[in-house]
Amino acid sequence: MRGNRGFRGRGGSSRNGGGRGPGRGGRSGGRSRGGRGSRSGGGRGRHAGGRGRQSSRAPRHGAESGNKRERIAIESGHLVLIDQFMLANPQFIQRLREIMDEDPSAKNDLIKQYGGTVVELSPDRYRIERDPYAFSIVIHPDGSEFEASDISRDASDGQGYVLVDTRCLAMIDRELLDDSSLLEKYSSLWASGQDKACRDLLRDNGGAVRYGFSPVGDELGVFCIPEQDVVALFPDVGEQFEEQLESATEEESA
Repeated sequence: MRGNRGFRGRGGSSRNGGGRGPGRGGRSGGRSRGGRGSRSGGGRGRHAGGRGRQSSRAPRHGAESGNKRERIAIESGHLVLIDQFMLANPQFIQRLREIMDEDPSAKNDLIKQYGGTVVELSPDRYRIERDPYAFSIVIHPDGSEFEASDISRDASDGQGYVLVDTRCLAMIDRELLDDSSLLEKYSSLWASGQDKACRDLLRDNGGAVRYGFSPVGDELGVFCIPEQDVVALFPDVGEQFEEQLESATEEESA
């Protein structure tokens, strides 16, 4: 268990009702995420030395390749975490246009309505460390180091949820949402089925894209280490993903 987070686990039927926020597959009505309260109590137990699987290392090798490549440039001081589809969602883009001249907090609220969250970070270049065995994604300043074994304990400041339906999580500077031409190009590429070109477009503009953990979608809790520019994401229900990862590893080894 992960302590008193107040996060809802994803049961067997949870993806068929309620919805993920407006605009996904005809769903409507976002879900409240219940504030920013800090997490307390026990750790996640998903760190330090993996899970004892010593056979196929393909999932970790793929993650390490992304860890070496992916960086995020944050200039505005605000990191957006959101499902990659939402940046092409016509409803999201239309609402974004309507609030373009409003206070930036309006964008934060809209992002939350569509399953994302916004985290305040110092302007810098950030590295993303994804560990498929520890079920964690850690964002930290490029060139800095952190103790992976301590991250589940130290990342105690809850920031909310990210709901990932398309397996890929987009990470961008909030300022990119002001670039209407970029979003139009992204939407056009997405509509024509060019998912990889969409991801490359974000990367070319200082963003990053990383896989989640489950092939059927993720509900990731977002946490910060207090007074540090370190963000950690963990699945809501990690035990489900252990079995899925073992199955995927066996298929790759076959």
